[in-house]
Amino acid sequence: MKKIMVKNVCFGDHIPKICVPIVGRSRDEILKQAELIKNESEKLATKYKDHEACKLSVIEFRADYFDEVTNTNSLRCLLKELREIFPDKLLLFTYRSEEEGGELRHDRAENMIADIQESAICSGCIDMIDVELMFGNYHVARIAASAHDSNIATIVSYHNFEETPHDDKLETYLWNMEYLGGDILKIAVKPQNKLDVDRMIDLTIRAVNGKLWENNIENPVAIISMGELGKITRINGNETGSCLTFAYVGEGSAPGQIALKDLYKKFSEIQL
Repeated sequence: MKKIMVKNVCFGDHIPKICVPIVGRSRDEILKQAELIKNESEKLATKYKDHEACKLSVIEFRADYFDEVTNTNSLRCLLKELREIFPDKLLLFTYRSEEEGGELRHDRAENMIADIQESAICSGCIDMIDVELMFGNYHVARIAASAHDSNIATIVSYHNFEETPHDDKLETYLWNMEYLGGDILKIAVKPQNKLDVDRMIDLTIRAVNGKLWENNIENPVAIISMGELGKITRINGNETGSCLTFAYVGEGSAPGQIALKDLYKKFSEIQL
């Protein structure tokens, strides 16, 4: 599996990069949350300065929570402010649909998703963008191409908050994600039992080592089994090769996320 560099951050080197989402609704709430994350990460960086894996690399702006996401000027101004708060972090832009666990409070936003994503790409403020595979092949390929033209990395993702689909279906999703332009291929699914969790761990290892049953992939993967059952998949990326994990400061954005301070502690114990 090849490594992907986004600025000075390497994905696919068996050190899972840590991402913290911002899920505020108003500009003031978002900026307050951003400052809280910045302060917490700076304290933890000092405490764990000798541990390479204990580093916050990515800030995810969950635009589906933002009340003014359909206002292009408000969105770009907010992205600029977030860029100023986190000049040394990768800024990931995500609009998650209701079907894949997002906040649906914007009557017009679902029909404007392409415009919203293009606005983020053209802002000059983001380093990465998340695009859901289920938005459709044409949409994913177009947004990925537009992002690449602006030197922005693309995460193509699939989320299922109901179940863990069969392995063959997930393998097909991974191949489609890469074919459509995904630099990082992300799957997050809900397990019904420990077997589902074990399947996702096995899928990650096979994907990373080129041992998928059908079409192998080259790009890094981030495969998460959500909830309490799947917490191990958020901390064992050094073993499986999963390249990205999510933690929270204040408020999480998905079931099973671990507090940033707790993730740092676990990483310091098991990885270095």
